[in-house]
Amino acid sequence: MIRIGLVGLGYLGRIHLKVLQDLPAHFQIAGVFDHNTDRSLELSSAEPELSIFASYQELLQNTDAVAIIASTPAHYELATQAICSAKAVFIEKPICSLLSDSQQLKVLAAQHQVLVQVGHIERFNPLIMALFTQIEGQAVHVLKSNRSAPFQLRGSEVSVVLDLMIHDIDLVLALNNAAIEKLEVTAKQEQSEHPDEVWAKLTFSNGLVAELFASRMATQRTRTIELSLAQGIYHLNLISQEIKFQSSSGENNTIQVRPHNAMQQQWLEFAQCYEQQLVPRVDIQAGIAALQLALQIDASAKEYISQNTIQSIQ
Repeated sequence: MIRIGLVGLGYLGRIHLKVLQDLPAHFQIAGVFDHNTDRSLELSSAEPELSIFASYQELLQNTDAVAIIASTPAHYELATQAICSAKAVFIEKPICSLLSDSQQLKVLAAQHQVLVQVGHIERFNPLIMALFTQIEGQAVHVLKSNRSAPFQLRGSEVSVVLDLMIHDIDLVLALNNAAIEKLEVTAKQEQSEHPDEVWAKLTFSNGLVAELFASRMATQRTRTIELSLAQGIYHLNLISQEIKFQSSSGENNTIQVRPHNAMQQQWLEFAQCYEQQLVPRVDIQAGIAALQLALQIDASAKEYISQNTIQSIQ
């Protein structure tokens, strides 16, 4: 039984809390903390049996592990305190705002020998898990993803690359560890202070081409991934939870996938890694790799927007 504390009671934090509460064989909720006292009071009223800590330090004193579901800029400081207190850490994606901060967390985690798992939840999506099983040992030639949604304020404090595209960046890196030889980016910014729509084409040294599209300017939600291999093409719809395969000979098949709760699977793996001292599939290095590429794409997107803004003024 892991005594766990949760930091961050926003939209996503409440979802994590519910999932953890539904896993009593693995987790005991020691309590929660949020710097926003209104959120804490609201939760206390709704769930009076839940301990609401007055400070993060108090939470750390009463836990074995910490779930950091706060805003991205707060991740580094919260994780640093937890790791230095020898607590296991689950940290939502992206791991940090700055690459240097994420690298320092890796050093601290090694020094204190604590578990750190990063919340790239798509790795636990039943479709993605089924796909990875289907294509194991096969070379992916082309990957195309579309992750789009109407604008909402939540998540807009960062670029759409760090908010949405980073999911697909992590998947590409999980499938392929070759070096990137070429990066092409186009972008738009209309709804926030950051890029709101980004297209990125990555060409890898082993021949893989990945085209990633993410937008928070769309009229409807889209979550699709297409993979081309020598054997055929896989079409994934993450919203309808469907995988369709078109073989190179022209046959069409629907792959049956057993549904499960991705976040619950994510937390079950955390518990297993904690109890058996295993390395999680989304370890701290995976979080760093996804952040590094996301920041590279984001910088190119901002440069593209800046150059096109200057041209339009001229």
